[in-house]
Amino acid sequence: MPPEVIGFTLVAVGTSLPELVTAVQAQRHHEPDLLVGNLLGSNLFNSLAGGAVIGFATGTAAPTRPGPELLAVMVLTGVLAWALLRRGLRLTRVEGAVLLAVCVLSLPLVLTA
Repeated sequence: MPPEVIGFTLVAVGTSLPELVTAVQAQRHHEPDLLVGNLLGSNLFNSLAGGAVIGFATGTAAPTRPGPELLAVMVLTGVLAWALLRRGLRLTRVEGAVLLAVCVLSLPLVLTA
């Protein structure tokens, strides 16, 4: 199994499960501040701290950059999520399934980048 698959799927799922459980419980207890804080805080911290650790560990002078197709997928996914939430600040199960499908369908692009 390629190390990219392990890095992008297994480790990502393992580190995201605690945040997912916290987000579900916050939603069940009607705590929107905790929900938003958990999602934004954990995602920003994981992205910035994880990226910094990887950058320091590789030690290369010129880091690799994502291709334009990967950047387009990231921007379009963000716009789609914003548009779905903007309609009423709530997602239905179908809309959540659409976002999950976009995530799953973009994995091959991420793994080949």
